Amino acid sequence: MLTKMEKSKAQLAGKHQALDAFIDARQRLLVEYIRLSTGSKTLPSVQELSQFCRQLVSYVSAAHFEIYDYVMAAYEASRGNGRTLAQRIYPRIEKGTVLALDFHDKYIEANDGDLLELDNDLSRLGEMLEERFNLEDRLVFAVSLLNYLNSDETVE
Repeated sequence: MLTKMEKSKAQLAGKHQALDAFIDARQRLLVEYIRLSTGSKTLPSVQELSQFCRQLVSYVSAAHFEIYDYVMAAYEASRGNGRTLAQRIYPRIEKGTVLALDFHDKYIEANDGDLLELDNDLSRLGEMLEERFNLEDRLVFAVSLLNYLNSDETVE
C-alpha cells in the first residue's frame, strides 16, 4: 500500500495545496496503521490507540470537507461520465467512512478489555483503507483529467 501511495503522491504532487496536505495526512495515517497492526506482539497502549483514532477521524473529515467538496464541484461543472463516476464511487467511500467512525467510537476510550477484538478490527480497517485510497485516487485522477479536457489548451 505504501508503494502505491508513493506513486499516487508523485503523480498528484503540486496540483492543489489541499490535495497535497490530504495526501500527506493519508500517508501519515497509513504509516501509523502499519505500526499499530504489525509493530510488535504486544497490544498498543490505550494512548497510542486514542491518538490513532483521532488521526483517523481527522483524515476522514479532511477527505469529506476538503477533497470531496473539490471533487464534487469539478464534477458539477462537467458533463456526462464525470458525474456518473462520482455517483458510483462516493457511496463506496461513504461506507468506509462509517467503518472508520465505528472503529473510532469503539477504541477512542478503550480499556484493556476492549482490545480483545483489535486485531480483527484493524484487519477490517486496513482492507477498507486500501479500497478507500484506491477510490480516492480514481476520483482525483478523474478530476485531473476533466480539468485537462476542459482547459483551453490544445495539443498541436
